Amino acid sequence: MQVENQQTAKLDTLWNKYLLWLLLIQTCTALAYYGYVPLIPFMEREFSLTNTQVGWMTSAVFLGASIIAVPSGVITDKLGTRKSLFVFSSLLAVVTALFYFSTGFLYLLFLLFLLGCGYGGITPGTNKSIMEHFNAYNRGTAMGIKQTGVSLGSVLGTLLLPFLATYTSWRISLLIISLLLLALCIFHFKVLEESKMEYKPVKLYEGIVEVIKNRSMLKIISLIVFFIWVQLSVMTYLVLYLLGHDRPAAYALICLGLLQLGGAVGRSIWGIVSDQYFNRKRGAILGIIAIVSSLLLFSFSMITDQVAFMIVACLSFLLGITTQGWNGIFVLLVSEVVRKEQIGLASGVGLAAVYIGAVIGTPISGWIIDLTGNYEVMWIICSLTMLLIGILTFWFRLDNHKEYY
Repeated sequence: MQVENQQTAKLDTLWNKYLLWLLLIQTCTALAYYGYVPLIPFMEREFSLTNTQVGWMTSAVFLGASIIAVPSGVITDKLGTRKSLFVFSSLLAVVTALFYFSTGFLYLLFLLFLLGCGYGGITPGTNKSIMEHFNAYNRGTAMGIKQTGVSLGSVLGTLLLPFLATYTSWRISLLIISLLLLALCIFHFKVLEESKMEYKPVKLYEGIVEVIKNRSMLKIISLIVFFIWVQLSVMTYLVLYLLGHDRPAAYALICLGLLQLGGAVGRSIWGIVSDQYFNRKRGAILGIIAIVSSLLLFSFSMITDQVAFMIVACLSFLLGITTQGWNGIFVLLVSEVVRKEQIGLASGVGLAAVYIGAVIGTPISGWIIDLTGNYEVMWIICSLTMLLIGILTFWFRLDNHKEYY
């Protein structure tokens, strides 16, 4: 009874200014990071872009994020979460403002690269702040809620920015985001206090070597590459798959919206489930997500023209909860297998692995579709992959590690 009362008391401290502020930071920065996507049609018309050039725009963003991943972790560990979040949020504010002066495609590519660099430093800072301000009983829930901001930012951008661009211009819509981020930076130091935890000084080279040699870390990275492959493949090809079954465009877009909504729900509930019902066993949750994803992906491959809309809509939402909602558990695992002074660096290394999977995963799925001539084979391959990854997750025993927090 005493343990239960202690746990309840600690959970009561979950909702505080730190969590609300970190959720706001994650949402606003994700709005800036994903904001260019719904504005691509406007840019395409103005600059007469080809499909290849549009593809290079996404590559530029991921390139910037991947290059900054490890350095941003080092910066976070050196400066602390308060200063590092201010630096990268300020960079995002400046970059989104500079879109107003866009004159050509190369200028766009350069700004998108910087956009990726700015956002690449947000996750290490927010992850480390969660680990600093929340205890072992509620950090899974807090991390999941914080990660919900990524989906919220993406959804808000999809809903609001095209509307603003239609009635003003795409430049003005991005300028509004810049002003929002500027306000965020102005109040940042008044809200988020630096942690009073004392860290042992760690040399950069030794720190990187130690993180890379961490067996738990290597296991997590080897698994998460496949999670991001499936995540982006589902997001990329869901609409095209449904359109191929003669479904109306509005029908397919509704399902995409339900997928994104499911992702927001999943990022929050998996942390709660981990804290409340699985005794903070993050690896077990990741394995369950993989296996359930496998079943849902196989079911999605069986869709025919006769399947009712409600069934497809429910499947899309559930796919969002699983294939799009694992990120909070991942960043929590990464943060718990290293020493506290290495959380930023470990987050950067983990993100670098995620970006590698993002770069190579979706083209592989596209190649499978082109080779076979249908989407069903791709869904089945993704399903079998997630089943295997789920089994490996349990076999790796990710929860049998020394927890530093």
